[in-house]
Amino acid sequence: MGLYHRENVAAICSFNQEFSHDAFFERSGRYGDVFMLTWPELAKVVAELKPRVQDGQLQKVRQPDGETLCLTIRTPGRTSHLILSVRPQAERLAEAETQTKTLDAPTALGAWVRRHARGRRVTVFSIQPNDRIVDLVVGEGRLTLELFNKTANLYAIDAQGRVVASARPPRAGLSLGAEYVPADPLGQDLTTAQVRFETALAVEAHYRALLSQAVELGERRERARLITRSRKRLGRLEARVGQDIARCVGADSLRKMGDLLKGQLHLVRPKADHVIVDDWFDESMPKVTIELDPSLDGPGNVERLFHRYRRARDGAVRARARQAEVSALRDRLEALIERQPPMDELQAGLISLGLLKTQSLGGKRKVEPRKPYFEFTSVKGERIWVGRGGRDNHETTFRHARGNDHWLHARDCPGAHVIVPRPRRDQEPHPETLMDAAALAVHNSKMRGESAVPVSHTLRKHLRPIKGGAPGQVTIAGAKTITPTKVDVRITRLYTR
Repeated sequence: MGLYHRENVAAICSFNQEFSHDAFFERSGRYGDVFMLTWPELAKVVAELKPRVQDGQLQKVRQPDGETLCLTIRTPGRTSHLILSVRPQAERLAEAETQTKTLDAPTALGAWVRRHARGRRVTVFSIQPNDRIVDLVVGEGRLTLELFNKTANLYAIDAQGRVVASARPPRAGLSLGAEYVPADPLGQDLTTAQVRFETALAVEAHYRALLSQAVELGERRERARLITRSRKRLGRLEARVGQDIARCVGADSLRKMGDLLKGQLHLVRPKADHVIVDDWFDESMPKVTIELDPSLDGPGNVERLFHRYRRARDGAVRARARQAEVSALRDRLEALIERQPPMDELQAGLISLGLLKTQSLGGKRKVEPRKPYFEFTSVKGERIWVGRGGRDNHETTFRHARGNDHWLHARDCPGAHVIVPRPRRDQEPHPETLMDAAALAVHNSKMRGESAVPVSHTLRKHLRPIKGGAPGQVTIAGAKTITPTKVDVRITRLYTR
């Protein structure tokens, strides 16, 4: 589990070692202010970082989670990693020693900052007087961090003063696309609050420790949940096996009834639902009533009793064997629990024992929508999409690719549409990436295995679908020709990455 895993946030309240006299949540569900940065603490962080932030260049934007930004800012002789976070129970302004991990796909807030602020100068870094609001003006936009108890948020505001993105849903009175309006003043003096941290690095270390401890607590809770769930499942399995054995206990009496009926068939009357016979296996020869199936004759009822006996006998054998297996499974489960393996090993062990399904690891998992293309990674680490064929080619080219993405196709023969998305809006893919894409176009066409196959290459915006034509048929304008080299070597590498 990562440091910033959302599910473990609720565990933080159990781990404030230094300030354990209160909880992150009061009974009402509101935050305790003592655990948020006070105004003097925020002011001290701003004063410390201002020489290293203001007039610096924003070089990198990273998102360890959807409610946190890590901004790498470069000033002459110094690189700083500014943390702006509104993550529940870890809202803060701080400095990290190194850049953080980042999400695979940025949120709307992260995407806006990357598009409009990366590479720009920070012109203002300030805190509002007597209010926990920090402004970071970069280029023509700004980031505003509001650390207000439950409504803490981080807003991206454009040059016209409109809110264009936020880490959380906007507070009352604000909405995306509307003008940013500062919150009403609190009407109380915030400047006299305590200061608990000496440096911005100490702030980050404190909250990271809380988050790390929360992850550990969350893992212990998840471990206990998985163990309890597995034991219950095994208990239900043992109960079912016990029921199977109990149902098979009367096997010998069925055989006895069959033998008695077989020797006294003359007593059976047509359509009778029972018959009274002498019990030859008892010295006192008592009378015994045998239930019959009225739809069967005497021999048929005899066969019915012996059939039930054989099923019960064989079932008892299988049930006892299953009972031994379940007992061995219990021993293996307890041995696994006693060993206390790491979380991933515990999960793998429970799955191998058949006591845990993969769906149980995270509740209901979202089913990823089917993509109409296969994705490859070029030798330069850039993406290449290969349409699955027919209608998927059309979807890949006209629904997923953008106008300035590169499009390739084996010339004058059926084959897959190959798309090379631009790494960034202002950046062209590397020539080696295009050569890899051309090799994939050849490999996924009727010309596979041929040498020196020409490949048409153009931008996606120069393509038009043929009206009334089959899905994937297009007209091309402004196409160039690429002839890929070392196709076999490239294909082997691409399919094994």
